[in-house]
Amino acid sequence: MNLNRIKNTLNTTRICGGNIFKNAIAISNVAYADKSPDSIILVNGELFQDAFAATSLVHFPRNAPILFTHMNYIDFDTVKQILKLRPKGVNGIQIFIVGGVPYIVDQQLMMMGFKIKRISGTNILETSAKIAEYLNFPQNIMIVSGENYKEGLCACAWAAHMGDIILFTTKYQLPLYTRNVIQATKNPNVFIIGSTKTISNKVEDEIRKLNVKFVDRISGNTPYEIAVNFANYKSPDGEFGWGRNYKGGHAFTFTSIQNPFDSVSSSVFAHLGKHTPTLVVAKDRFPEVTRNYIESVKPLPAPKPQPPFMHGWIIGCENTISSKVQIEIERSLSIDY
Repeated sequence: MNLNRIKNTLNTTRICGGNIFKNAIAISNVAYADKSPDSIILVNGELFQDAFAATSLVHFPRNAPILFTHMNYIDFDTVKQILKLRPKGVNGIQIFIVGGVPYIVDQQLMMMGFKIKRISGTNILETSAKIAEYLNFPQNIMIVSGENYKEGLCACAWAAHMGDIILFTTKYQLPLYTRNVIQATKNPNVFIIGSTKTISNKVEDEIRKLNVKFVDRISGNTPYEIAVNFANYKSPDGEFGWGRNYKGGHAFTFTSIQNPFDSVSSSVFAHLGKHTPTLVVAKDRFPEVTRNYIESVKPLPAPKPQPPFMHGWIIGCENTISSKVQIEIERSLSIDY
């Protein structure tokens, strides 16, 4: 099977490594082709919660791509990429190790001469709380499901874009660690990312009873629609949300609903370059809600098309996003008459 039969089209660029580890390496090569990052973030490629929470660290001043480890080790390709990128360091830290990464990785990297900082707790909830504490409790908080990743995929890009934090909840009860972060934050704005299928009204009511300044929910009937609604969303104060609800030369990152880790590693494209929101697709289906959204915001066709133009990053090989879907994305982005 040829996993990369179509790589690029006029309006799309596919990044295909072959698995989540190599995809993350390839993404970092694109994002830092002409410079070194200030740091690198390492997370376990089997714990989506740690990976989601780590995207808040991508933002400046850390200016960091996310790379993945295995459950019990770090593979040679990832080590080579760390050596290649050679992060400059921020406040003396070159590599942030987040959550459930084996401690032997710390020792290996220190032996190689890197300055590291570990941010981890006893579980995924405490790790996300420790990231919030490290970032001095940002005012804008995103709450996503810690049980089902699909409706929260789009939160990763915004976290990387602005440094706002991601915390987790169960469907029916707000966990203590998440509650404590909200209470430790001064005048927090809380944005629930997900429908009542994954985060109940009971949890929303719990949040509203806390010391919150503002609460809103970005919802939808499907994860695809939630990603579209997030791309459209702008909070009343104008400080949270992409607000990509007007005709213009927009760019987006397209990730597979089957693979949360590609949404994590590609979040660096929301931090640098075209600053792209994430839109979610299926392997063999380009959702109608996504197609309709792109058609609604792209420039009107003209006899002589002129900038700004549309662009899409396609993350993963054909085993996660097929050539058929890429062609459909290409056609939806095109402003040729």
